[in-house]
Amino acid sequence: MKILIPTDGSIYSSNAAKVAAKIALKHDYRLIVLHVVPDKGFSRKTWQNEGADSTISTITDILVESGCEMDRIDTIIEDGSAPEKIVEVAKKEGVDRIVIGTQGKNGLKKLVGSVTEKVLQISDVLVLVVPPNYNA
Repeated sequence: MKILIPTDGSIYSSNAAKVAAKIALKHDYRLIVLHVVPDKGFSRKTWQNEGADSTISTITDILVESGCEMDRIDTIIEDGSAPEKIVEVAKKEGVDRIVIGTQGKNGLKKLVGSVTEKVLQISDVLVLVVPPNYNA
């Protein structure tokens, strides 16, 4: 089973990684950790690279601490719109599932739509959404 874990560095992404690890360990697995840097029309800055590397490293550490093998974890950093890049990478990598956290926002943010909601709308791949209060 190939699982994509998009991360933004939040606790919600960390919870999703823990859930993904539990699923992965029950299968012959490959994990892909993805971080999308918003594309503002400029080349990526050094601090953005460092932040992306740190975000990816945090999730990779969680996966390894959960029992996943490092050689079964791939990492990808992309520039662009997060929902579109998540779906694009899922398609390109042929993943079986996207495991993504959500903040469970309401009000204006809910009207505008979150990354998770947009991924749910445009993905052809099964999406497992980990709720904000889930204790993985």
